[in-house]
Amino acid sequence: MSRMIVYGTPGSTYTWSAEIALVEKKIPYELVEVAFGAHLLPPHRERHPFAKVPVLEHDGFRVYETQAILRYLDQVVPSPPLQPSDPRDAARMNQAIGIVDWYFWRAAGPGIVGQRLFAAARGLAPDEAVVQAAVPAVRTSLSEFDRFLGDRQFLAGDRLTLADIMVLPIVRYLQLTPEASLFEPHPRLRAWCERLRSRESVKETEPQLSRHR
Repeated sequence: MSRMIVYGTPGSTYTWSAEIALVEKKIPYELVEVAFGAHLLPPHRERHPFAKVPVLEHDGFRVYETQAILRYLDQVVPSPPLQPSDPRDAARMNQAIGIVDWYFWRAAGPGIVGQRLFAAARGLAPDEAVVQAAVPAVRTSLSEFDRFLGDRQFLAGDRLTLADIMVLPIVRYLQLTPEASLFEPHPRLRAWCERLRSRESVKETEPQLSRHR
């Protein structure tokens, strides 16, 4: 298979998800860095008209939106499968992914991680009002993910799926903030995170920022 190209920003949770999937699939790829701010410039807007990351390129075919990228990878390289065959597990996977895109990232990303980690990296004080406004949606998301887990090893069944791959990066960043206390009622979710962190795909692709606890 020809090498795939991922255009992504270091530290991006969505870029990290794409890389985890590529390593799980043992697909050779090249990460082309799109520096923070460069995603707004014309060269990247030609790849992604909404100026987001990541973008995947494969033999002249380009696709953006992380869900689409992950599903494409899972079809191009079917083994190991990252989508359940059981309809209920598949529905749970899709539900978790929907929570990520519509509620969890929107609250946790700019609302908590952006304020606690990235603002601090630029020497700025976090906006506590923004952080507190994000907490309810994050708390609800974590409760739902914990409920999905139940007594199973993964969010949508008994093996890794796209749900785990999309939820984990945001969870890891949250664990680096004072809002890590939101995980205290969810020991199953904390154990899930530690299991995933032990996977080679996660260790190999973990962004530098998340290594500084």
